[in-house]
Formats: sequence, structure tokens, C-alpha cells
Amino acid sequence: MGVKAHNEKTLIDLSAAEAKGFLLKEKSYVSFDLPDYFTFQNLLDKVGEALNAKPLSHYRTSNPRACDGINYKLLYNKDGNYAWRSLQVIHPAIYISLVNQIAEEKNWRTILDRFGHFRENEKIECHSIPVVPDSANKSDKIPQIFTWWQKIEQRSVAFALDYRYMIQTDISNCYDSIYTHSIAWAIHTREKAKENRRSDESIGNTIDTHLQDMNSGQTNGIPQGSVLMDFLAEMVLGYVDSLLTEKIGSTGKTGQSKPSVGDYRILRYRDDYRIFSNNLFEAGQVAKYLSETLAEMGLKLNAEKTKASDDVIKNSLKPDKRYWIAHKQIAGKKWKWLMQLHLLSAQFPNSGTLDNQMRKFLQVIQKQREQQKKKDSNIDTLISLVVEIGYRNPRVLPQSAAILLFFLDQIKDKKKKESTFDKVRLKFEQMPNSSINEIWLHWVSSKIGKETCYEEKICQKVTKSDTAIWNTAWLTDGLKQIIDSTPIIDDKKRKDSLKRPTPTEGEMKNMGGSSTYN
Repeated sequence: MGVKAHNEKTLIDLSAAEAKGFLLKEKSYVSFDLPDYFTFQNLLDKVGEALNAKPLSHYRTSNPRACDGINYKLLYNKDGNYAWRSLQVIHPAIYISLVNQIAEEKNWRTILDRFGHFRENEKIECHSIPVVPDSANKSDKIPQIFTWWQKIEQRSVAFALDYRYMIQTDISNCYDSIYTHSIAWAIHTREKAKENRRSDESIGNTIDTHLQDMNSGQTNGIPQGSVLMDFLAEMVLGYVDSLLTEKIGSTGKTGQSKPSVGDYRILRYRDDYRIFSNNLFEAGQVAKYLSETLAEMGLKLNAEKTKASDDVIKNSLKPDKRYWIAHKQIAGKKWKWLMQLHLLSAQFPNSGTLDNQMRKFLQVIQKQREQQKKKDSNIDTLISLVVEIGYRNPRVLPQSAAILLFFLDQIKDKKKKESTFDKVRLKFEQMPNSSINEIWLHWVSSKIGKETCYEEKICQKVTKSDTAIWNTAWLTDGLKQIIDSTPIIDDKKRKDSLKRPTPTEGEMKNMGGSSTYN
């Protein structure tokens, strides 16, 4: 059920100790974009030392399910209006406890054995197991981007030689819809999980318990924003793959009314599916069986995004990429380039192509800054375009903030610079559910020397170290003190970054772009 691109390792290729080390990296703990002065590694190390000595149960004074604010939740607006999604920075004590349990040798072997079972059907290929970079300095996202291009898009094009039809679909609100008990089903099978639903020896139950502890005892949904949760989602979706294999394999037998399914292939990347067949009816049957299988797990296909095509090559590329290939022009002027990106974003909001092109634009203007080229004459126009793109497309907020800062730096009059930023901030404040916006606006305002008050606690944490991010009232004083007092702001990085007028590429954590914001 999958072929890896080039020679990279995935999480399930690692030993238990290696997996634990990978999951306890700060880039795995928080996989979405934050300014680079946010650093969680020291906190993870200190809490890890405590929990390596004694289990989390030793440090509990009450049940975390009775407390609010266990995880730190951030909202980001998806379209500038009322569509939104939640990202979470998981409580470090619960996160590390969960990693420790998963990475126990026996439990890790059980999990790997199940993934081996999920991959038995060679007709279903999964290419979204978290990839481990082959270099310590390499972004975790670069291998994922390469995998999508090589193993989903390129492989889909190659399948046009063998298959005439392709159906594309995905799961509606996948992470929010995952039933926490289904993780135990995935690891142990549904039947065994139900037989042992109260067993402390079950790693599936242990995972379920940790998830409920961080979510007020709720069993619906898993938090988004870490590699660990991506991995848990892969357990559930791998189980779906195996159930789908059984459902397809059981069709067409004598005495059964279900139609048979001939030759088919499925490519899956997380909750995105591509079904290939030479018979459109049979492809539809596979999609039907997939829908039925997902329903058994409390999940459902996104009807609006389910489309069939007899042009496999054309539809192997996402519509935003096709649009850009057809409409891209070499723009010598920044405003023309940004206008093209604005038109792209209007057609395909939050697209991967927009993310990629905004990063390219940022690289170009950074080079111009280094070469000390002349100032831009139409700063207000450029800023307006950048703000509009960022406002409508939260996926590119980090890039938009960096580009915005580049243009603001060209305004030498301090009052004019601050008044322009005030207009930018006022624009973004019209948007509901926009925690992520506040973080990046705070970053820009700090850069231009305009300290402004923000309601978001993680913004307040930058200048007020005693601001509480997670609820630690349920912990003993020792561990509580570690979490509350260990800095998550690198003051040296923050002060150094404030000396530079615009960011370098390495200045923003996880700059490589992320499907988190889809």
C-alpha cells in the first residue's frame, strides 16, 4: 500500500527510540507556522525529563477532563468571512506522556504490525505517512511537498497509460470527525477493541484516554496542528483502507447482489482519494464502498469535491496549478505580479500554487533588498494587494506578513508607517475567528517598533512571560512550575530579528507551507 519517493524514511520506518526522538522535536510538536522566536524544544526537553522519571499519573492532582483550556487553541479564518478551523498546541505534559506510551517497544511493534496489515493491498497506495527529513537542517515539509508532486500528481499522470477514468474525492472535516474510540479499532480491530475496551494494556485505549484528557472527555475529533495527530489520523485512515479492501474483495461472489469490481487503483494522501479504473461504473462502485466504509467509522465523503473524469492527465494536477500554468505571465513589475496572485487567489483560495508563488515573490524581493535596489514608488498599492491576498487566504499569512514588512520598511516617515499599519490592522480586525492573524500582525508591529496590545494570549506571552498558555491547575506543583516557568519565547532571536528590517528565509518557523491551512 505505498511506494516511497527516493530514499526518505517515514515514521513507520523508524525504531521505537527513533520515533520518540522525532515526535519530540518542536517541529513535530507544532507543525504550523509561527514566528521563529517561538521555541518549544526546551519546554519539551524539561517536561520529558520529568515524565521519563515518573509517569504522568504521578503528577496529577485532579482529572484534566474537569478543566477548561487544557490545550491552547488557535482559530484561523479560512475565507475572510465565517468559515474557520481550529489549530491546537497540545498540553506538553499530555503530549509527551502520549508519545512515551506510543514509543514503548511493545506498543510500537503493535502499531507497526497494523500498518503492515494496512499496506497489504498493493492496489491502495498511501503516501502521507509523516516523512523524516534526511538532514537536521531540512524542513519537515519539503519531503512532504516532494511526495505529493512525485507520488500523487506524477503517478496519477502515469496511470493514464493504464486507466481511462479517475474519481477524486475527500473526507469532510476529517480531523474534527474522527471518533477517538476508532483509533483502538484501527490498532486492535473493532471486535478486539470492544472486548478490551477497559484494558490498561491496550495502546489503543491509552491513546483514546489521552485524547479525551485534552478535550474535556469528548470522543469526537482529534486536535490539528502536530505530526503526532497526523500519524493518529493515518492509523484510522489506514484501517479504512483495510476495511475497504475487504468490502471490495467480498463483492461479486455467487449469491451476492453486490456488483463486482474489476481492475482498480487508489492513491491516497491523508483524506484525499484518487480512484482509477477503466470502467466508470466500477470506479463509482469503489467510491460507493468507500463511502459506506467511512460511514461505519463516523466519517463521510465530501459530496461537493467528488468528481469523475475521463481526462486523467488533465485532472492529475489540481485546478489551481492548471490555472497558473495556463495564465502565468512573466511580470517585471511587482504590482503586476501581485495582481496575478490576487486573481489566482480569487479563483482558488488557499491553494498550494498560491502558497508556492507567494514564497517565490518573497525570495525575489529579499534579493532586491540585499542588492539595495531602488525603492518602490507605489507602496500603498503594493501593500493593499498584499493585505487583500493575506486576508482572503490564511494559508499564506506568514508570507504575506513578511512581504508586508518589506514594503512598510520603505516608508521612512514613522507616523506614515504607523498609520499605514493601523489601516492594515483595522482591515484584519474585521475578520472573525482570526487568532493566527493576530500572531502575524503582532510580529509585524514588533518589527516596525510599534508595540500594540493584542488579546491573543500567545501574543501577550511574547512580552509577559508569566502569561498562562495551558491550564496546569490539575498538576502537582513541581511539573506545574516547569511548564509555567519555562520560556517558549527566545528573547535573543526576537531582539535580533527586530534589528533587521525584513526577514530572511530562515526567520520564520516552518516556512515551507502547510496543508494545515487548507
